[in-house]
Amino acid sequence: MKCLICGSDASSEVCNKCIRLEKIIYQKEWVSKEGGLIKKSEDFRVAISNLRISGRVSISDNPKGTNAKLDNFSHYLMNVRECSQVTYGGKKTLMVTVENKGEGAYTRYCFLPGFDEGDQFVNAIFDAKTKAASLTERIRQSSGMASTPVEVTQTVASSDFNLNAAAQAAAATPRPAAPAPTPAAAPASSDTVALAGIATDISEFETKIKKLKVLRDNGILSEEEYEAEKKKLVSIF
Repeated sequence: MKCLICGSDASSEVCNKCIRLEKIIYQKEWVSKEGGLIKKSEDFRVAISNLRISGRVSISDNPKGTNAKLDNFSHYLMNVRECSQVTYGGKKTLMVTVENKGEGAYTRYCFLPGFDEGDQFVNAIFDAKTKAASLTERIRQSSGMASTPVEVTQTVASSDFNLNAAAQAAAATPRPAAPAPTPAAAPASSDTVALAGIATDISEFETKIKKLKVLRDNGILSEEEYEAEKKKLVSIF
């Protein structure tokens, strides 16, 4: 299959190259008792990054949770369609609906029984989707793909959750029209592309790299010291 972000060959929705650019925004592990008459404790986890939603939850192909199976999952974040409160196993449970309309189209329902941070979770998803849209666009441009801005839509049932003011304002504000695509610049090194994709503030990163180069060129830093300092910047950005 093709990576939903950069279009390269991948074994899942997001290729390994793009995964290396992700940063975790929210993660949670918890234990919940599941089963029929005999319940046993099960370990659950969920993580939201600026590219994916992943973890280990109860997954079903229908919104009623019939024949739901506890399993690992990993999906491109922009395929999260909705978060809502449903009844699952006789209890109110958070359900995340994931939908892919492209190659291998599917709709998947992920149940988070015993999860108690619904408000934080849905706000983290909205925040992460905004970052995912921006990062996806930069990755596609750096790969020489046509500019196809990703639309960030509200994906939570607001009556079920307390959205913070920032998320509500962002949802109510339409995104400006994307500028006309410009001819692709000469390809940068894979190093530069990765760093530029991760950096929250590209100008700050470039300034620090330039300072390191000046120190190296003037003999203050050796080549080994320069590479070590550059790696530190990568971990920060």
